[in-house]
Order: sequence, then C-alpha cells, then structure tokens
Amino acid sequence: MDTVFSPLWWDVLVPLWFVIVALVWVMYVLTDGFDLGVGILVPFMGSDDVSRRIAINSVGPIWDGNEVWFITAGGAAYAAFPEIYSAIFGGLYLALMVILFALIFRAVGFEYRSKRPSQKWRNFWDWAISISSGVVALVLGVALGNIVVGLPFVKSTFIDPQTMKVMESAVNPNALKGFMYGVIDQNNQFHPYPAIIGFLQLLNPFFPNLAAGIFKLLVGVTALLFVILHGAAWLMVKTVGEHFERAKGFVLKLWPVTAGLWVITTLWGFFSVGFTNKFNITNEKVIQQLQNVDYHGWQAILDGVFTYHDNFLFQAPALVSIVGWVLLGLGLLGVIGIFVFAKNGNAWGTFLSSTLAVIGILFAVATALFPFTVPSIYGLEHSMTVWNTAASENTLKVMTLAAIIAVPIVLAYTAYIYKVFLFKLSPEQLEESAKKGQFNY
Repeated sequence: MDTVFSPLWWDVLVPLWFVIVALVWVMYVLTDGFDLGVGILVPFMGSDDVSRRIAINSVGPIWDGNEVWFITAGGAAYAAFPEIYSAIFGGLYLALMVILFALIFRAVGFEYRSKRPSQKWRNFWDWAISISSGVVALVLGVALGNIVVGLPFVKSTFIDPQTMKVMESAVNPNALKGFMYGVIDQNNQFHPYPAIIGFLQLLNPFFPNLAAGIFKLLVGVTALLFVILHGAAWLMVKTVGEHFERAKGFVLKLWPVTAGLWVITTLWGFFSVGFTNKFNITNEKVIQQLQNVDYHGWQAILDGVFTYHDNFLFQAPALVSIVGWVLLGLGLLGVIGIFVFAKNGNAWGTFLSSTLAVIGILFAVATALFPFTVPSIYGLEHSMTVWNTAASENTLKVMTLAAIIAVPIVLAYTAYIYKVFLFKLSPEQLEESAKKGQFNY
C-alpha cells in the first residue's frame, strides 16, 4: 500500500470492517456452533430412535440457515480484506476442503437417516452426523490456533527471485505485494512447499516448535469441547423430562474439562506461544516503523487519554487492550455462568451463558491480534495487518452502506425464524408426528 489513503479509510472504515468481519465469524460460531454440538451428541442422546430424533429435530429447521453465516463470513473477509482471504483460504485450502466435505456429509446424514426404517441404516447416519460435526469443530479450532501462533509465510518483496533467499532490505512495512508459504532454513534460504505439506503443518505438534505446536492442537480440542457444551445447552432449552436431564448431565460433565482446558490454553497463549512473543526479527527499522506509525492522529488522540502499553501480545493503544481485557472478563463470566445455571436446571441461563462465553472469548482473541490479522511466524515485518490487507476506500464505503441496509433485515429475519421454532420437543409429540407422516428426520 504505497498510496496515502484518507483518514476516513485509515481511521474509521478499516477498523470498522475488522469488527464487522469478526462479528460475522462470531455469529457463525454462535449459530452453527450449537447445532454442530447437537450433531456430535446425537448418538449419545439414547439408543432408541425417538431420543435421537429429538436431538436432530431440535436443530432440524435451522441448521442449514446457520451454515449460511459461514458463507457470509468468507464473503465479508474476501470483500473487505482480500489479502487475508487469500492467505487463510489459500494457505489453509485443504483444511477448508475437509470442513466443506464434512459439512456436506453431515447434511446428507440429516436428509437420509430416516429414508429407510432399518436401524443399522439410521445408526450409520447418526454416527456420520456426529463425526462430521466433530471434524468441522476440531479443524476450525486448530485453524484458529495456527493463526494465533502464526502461519509460515513471507512477503514476496523479501524474497530474491534469483536465489530464493530472504533479504533484509527495508520495505514499506504497510505494503503487501503477495506472499509465499514455505520454510526458511538456517542459511536464510526459502523453500516453498505444496498445499498438502501446509495442511500437515497445521496438525504438526512440533511446528514451529513444540510449545506452539501443542498449543494450536489444544485450541482445537478446546473449541471442540466448547461446541459440544454449547450444543448441550441448546438441548436443555429444547427438551423436557429425561432428555432435559440427559442434556443437563452432558453440560455438568463436560464443563470442568472444558473450563480447565480453556484456562490452560489462555495462559499458555499469554506467556509462551503468542505469535509476537518470539519474533525472528531481521529488520529492527521496519519493526520500529510498524509499531510507531502515526495513524492519522489516532495514536496521538488515544495517547492524550490513555497511556501506551503492551496489549496481550504486542504494543498497542491502551484502549484496545482495555477492551480486550473486558471481553476476556465477559468470556470468563459466561464460562462460570454455564455451570451455575446448569446446576440449578436453568436452561436459558445456561444457553445464554454459553453464548456470552463464545462472544467474549472470540472477540478477545480478535482484539489480542489487532491490528494484525494473519501473523507470520517469520517476523513482524512479514505479518499481515488490517491496513496492508484492506480493500480500497470506495469498496469499503459501498460495503458499509450495504451492511447498514442488509444487516438489520438479516438479523430480524433470523430472530423471527428462531422465535417460530422455539418450542419444546417431547417424545409424545414426535411419535404423534411420525404416525401422521409429518416427520422428516
């Protein structure tokens, strides 16, 4: 980005769209998260067909609508931050394909399980729904862990095309003219690698080092457990009697493990693994430029109110750090609330606490990364920020206008749909519907 952009673009539109894109991803995790959790729990709701039907029917009218948020999140990222979209969906291409195939297989399971009366047939599809739902949650969690640790790419402007060595020449730290995934050896030689190697590196517990490798896998497992917990909380809202008690039991049994892993993962990220914790710094001047750039007076204004200090993992205006700590506090409050409300049998309290935990934790992670979006394990000078990956000012203006019009309509429609289908499910109700041929799942 060699061009000088207006303060409106730099100070308002780019940070605004960082928040909007983060919000859409959070909406996806909130909505599809609980029905993924329900999907995982289908075989464990009981051995009889009615118990499993209750679980599936609790999300039956809304699961496909929830997945639209995934498409929306990808579209918003592509339009507002095309380089981020390219980095994540390009570098993590095979991971994305695994997620998409799992979502497709899961959808087939929902549609096919009741097409034949055979118990073996239905058991197969119940487990297909459960496993494919778990794969989606786990891979997304591992991908998030990899982003926090940093992805193995360098800016193309640092690579000598003749020798493929990484140069130390100063470049505009806010410019991003392409990037390449690969490994830098001890001789500063860059070795690009194909997509399959990149995918395996996501799951490699030794890359980029043992602490970071285990951390990113722990994030995946923690995300999986949170999704199951979120799904169990939804089942508490939708069920009665023994099925309610079964869902409540899932919450109470999963909570200690989930909360414990989240605390361990959070502390691990703070103190040892964060992508800026151990930079391979090759150009001090570039890093100083990037950290001290005056964003059209934004930094100066904040300095007049707050002092400058370290955010979770990097130097940032104190206001950003304060917001991050508040969000993390909300996440902690939600995690505690899950147990308290579930213990008292309060279904809505449990589900809303689970929702608060997801919102607080995910936004805290986004705040901890800001202004970075896709960090590189090879140094701050290679990492992507909101400013060097954003779309043009005109693009963001048009998108902002569209969002002002469309978002309230989408949210209102979503709220209405949830209200229509927000009723309790009982075995008697499902058995009666099945006799009348009104049962699809």
